[in-house]
Amino acid sequence: MEQSKEMGHQLPIRYIPAPILRQLDVNTFKDDPDSAISIPEKHYLPTRSISVFGGQLIGHTILVAHATVSDGLSIHSFHGSFIDKSGSPFPVRVLHNKLVFIAMMSFHRLEENPSLKFTRSIPADFPKIRLMEPVKRSDYDLSIANDGLKHNDEVLLAALEAKHLIPRTAKASSDTLKLDNLLKEAPTLPITGIGKASQIIQKLVHWERLANLTPLPSSVDSKVVWQYIRVNGVLPSSPKYGAAAFGMVSDAFSSQLPAVVLPHKDLAWITSLDHVMYFHRPFDPTKWLAVENVVSVADAGRSVVEMRYWNEDGELVATVLQEEAKIEALSATLW
Repeated sequence: MEQSKEMGHQLPIRYIPAPILRQLDVNTFKDDPDSAISIPEKHYLPTRSISVFGGQLIGHTILVAHATVSDGLSIHSFHGSFIDKSGSPFPVRVLHNKLVFIAMMSFHRLEENPSLKFTRSIPADFPKIRLMEPVKRSDYDLSIANDGLKHNDEVLLAALEAKHLIPRTAKASSDTLKLDNLLKEAPTLPITGIGKASQIIQKLVHWERLANLTPLPSSVDSKVVWQYIRVNGVLPSSPKYGAAAFGMVSDAFSSQLPAVVLPHKDLAWITSLDHVMYFHRPFDPTKWLAVENVVSVADAGRSVVEMRYWNEDGELVATVLQEEAKIEALSATLW
């Protein structure tokens, strides 16, 4: 069978290599194969930014770090921070010849029969993927600033596919509001025989959007965004590419989440300060992952988001934490 090469690995040509590989690719120095440099032509600059996408830096560091460890070791944890030596209170990623990002990673050898074993199950009320709506990064950007700027979605739209559902307690859709008003006005009327109201209900049932009306359990915080996410295309077989691709994807939506679920004003932007990942077990990021995004706290100009990822078998495969800083509209300088 004919083969094509992508980043040094063999892939069947009938498969489409994952577009995210373009953003993860790095050049190595001929006289120092353990050193690498990212390729400026492949840098992704999100909307409203002249800085490199933080998720791309995360992916680069994971890929390069794998070259420093022995075969058979798997990444276990990642702790990354955006550094700015210029004294700015916010991280930037455009300083030349200065440290802008630092990461510490740990690797381990998987135990065949671990003495301690437990995993948190996927929540019973986690919505099915058929209830989800497609979402892209710019949809969340509009929750922060609707200033008419052109959105740069091409790279992430090619790299990943995402669907989401925001609980009604955080954001009520126009359809559910219609049904709410209907039930308040005529709570005892039968569904059949009430004309237009009946049609609205039937349409909602057909779209399966009635899941939005399910009240959240009292033990669950309402500042939640549910997602399904996966990397597009086929990755090389080496696990390092799966880890690197997941690292980039995990940063695609996280910084905007506080502004998505929390009311705000005079807010120009939110930017990530750090990124922490724990890999609990091997998984394939090109398969659908169910994601529970929880905004744990927002105060004093900072916010923390927790993200839990389950695979198609309902196993918790990764946990991600991120802290963000807000930029107020009046004092912001968008870099």
